[in-house]
Amino acid sequence: MICSDFHPFTKSSDLLGLQQPAMSYFSTDIFEGEMAHARFYDEEIRKQIPKCHYRKYTISEIINSIIGSGFTLERFDEDPSWKNEKLPGEFTAIARKR
Repeated sequence: MICSDFHPFTKSSDLLGLQQPAMSYFSTDIFEGEMAHARFYDEEIRKQIPKCHYRKYTISEIINSIIGSGFTLERFDEDPSWKNEKLPGEFTAIARKR
């Protein structure tokens, strides 16, 4: 399994400029927003894309879900934010089914 996504640290600040709300890193709130790549479409198309409901997870929730699903985590990497390379922006987890 390869899982690559926005780093949960982005919960506490819009570090990537994705126009998403900031919240506590440990928040379990569900919020409504655009799909992750909607801002890259023309405005006419963007208005037609339905909103999504999100719940942002912590790193420990992500890693524990991988392990709890019967995978062995082989590698976990964090990459810097596009806007501030001193802060995390994305992560990649590589795991193998036992």
